[in-house]
Amino acid sequence: MSATVVQYVFKPNPGASIQDLLVLIKEAAEMWRKHGADVSLWNVQVGEVGNMSFVVRCESASQLGTTLDALNGDPNFVAWRARNLQAGLATWVRSNQAYEIAI
Repeated sequence: MSATVVQYVFKPNPGASIQDLLVLIKEAAEMWRKHGADVSLWNVQVGEVGNMSFVVRCESASQLGTTLDALNGDPNFVAWRARNLQAGLATWVRSNQAYEIAI
């Protein structure tokens, strides 16, 4: 099986509180981890400077599917999504899903 990653790229909005944004990101990370994913946060330093990337890693596409099903069924995550949108701290740039190729 090949590992699978999903990358959610976003840009903090001008004037947004980075501290408040990090609180929301940490809450999301806890929920992703609870449902089986490994997560990390990246700050883009070359290219699209200022963007951030929330990266979700699972051991397989199957595990990602199981994690997404559990996450989307979690009422705490549903509530988090609403709070995140209401906060207006960041703007979505793009998302990518990739699977690892053994070489």
